[in-house]
Amino acid sequence: MKPKLKELLLASFSFEEYNPLYTKVLLLNALLFSAIIINFVFVFINLFVNHAYVLMAINLFIFIFSALALYVLRERQDHMLAGYIGNVALFIGFLLVVVLFKGSNYTLIWSYFFAPFAIITLGASRGLLVAFVFIVMVFGITYTGIGVWEEGSWNLQSYVRFMIAHILMLYIIYAIQNSYERANKKIEQLRQKEKEQLKLFEKLSITDPLTSLYNRRFLNEIFIRQINNTRRNEKVFAFFLLDMDYFKQYNDSYGHQKGDWALQQVAEVLSSVLRRSEDYAFRIGGEEFAGIVVGEDTKSIEIRIMSILHALKACDIECENALEQGVLTCSIGAYVVKDESEYSFNEIYRTADEALYKAKADGRDRVIYV
Repeated sequence: MKPKLKELLLASFSFEEYNPLYTKVLLLNALLFSAIIINFVFVFINLFVNHAYVLMAINLFIFIFSALALYVLRERQDHMLAGYIGNVALFIGFLLVVVLFKGSNYTLIWSYFFAPFAIITLGASRGLLVAFVFIVMVFGITYTGIGVWEEGSWNLQSYVRFMIAHILMLYIIYAIQNSYERANKKIEQLRQKEKEQLKLFEKLSITDPLTSLYNRRFLNEIFIRQINNTRRNEKVFAFFLLDMDYFKQYNDSYGHQKGDWALQQVAEVLSSVLRRSEDYAFRIGGEEFAGIVVGEDTKSIEIRIMSILHALKACDIECENALEQGVLTCSIGAYVVKDESEYSFNEIYRTADEALYKAKADGRDRVIYV
């Protein structure tokens, strides 16, 4: 993500979706941008006004590496590497200020900014470690200046105040960042649970509870999209309706519980035959099912649809019907899309339904194509 200059100046960031990483990236953008602007200004001040060339060189060093970090962040989208580059630049730069200027002209004040930068950009735990190493080194250097720096005005009392202020700063920033990260972790866990619940609700809304096949609602959603995908891939698209033969008599004879079991057997057959990623099986309602079949040619589709009839009879679901074999069978009306102008779901559905009725009228246990 690349916040605009106005957003950085006014800190008016907007989120399309909440994510803790977005906040971290935006803060890193703002901190690096601030480091670039401040050091750019001080390069000119120290070069042309103060004539402090060493300090100017340090400002230029921080400016260049902060700009590099911002480039890595915005163009390469690598917030971890950008954070490391920014921290190395400030770590070295601020430490050089302490070593070379020995607290003169209030230069020690810049060392206070490292702990917030490190903890915010690297995270509470890693940032605390880096900031702690930094201030320990700063404490060691500044301790050697007691009674020496600023003509002896840097004394033990000044050093203790300086040390306490650093430690308090480190503790406060760490406490805030650590609490923020812990809260974000809890929020993220809740968000993941919500996403899982939403996926479950979405699945329930498009599947049939008895058979776990897709329902009529999902058929309406996916139909045209699958036709378009099939044509783009130069394949053949077919839609069929399946109705179980003599299912009312079966239900009346064996009971609804057995009838539900028979419906589930049909669903298993459809799922096993239509297992390719481009195929879909649906339960429309009652004993009526539907399917979308995609193949390289019409012949391969006809073979697969016919295998549904054979697979259902192989289940050997005993049924007292008018057919000689005495097992539960089904009739299928199928429509193979040939004309590229045929986009109407209702028309294709109506035509397949007519073919299904013809299969019933011609003796059941068969497939009729139109």
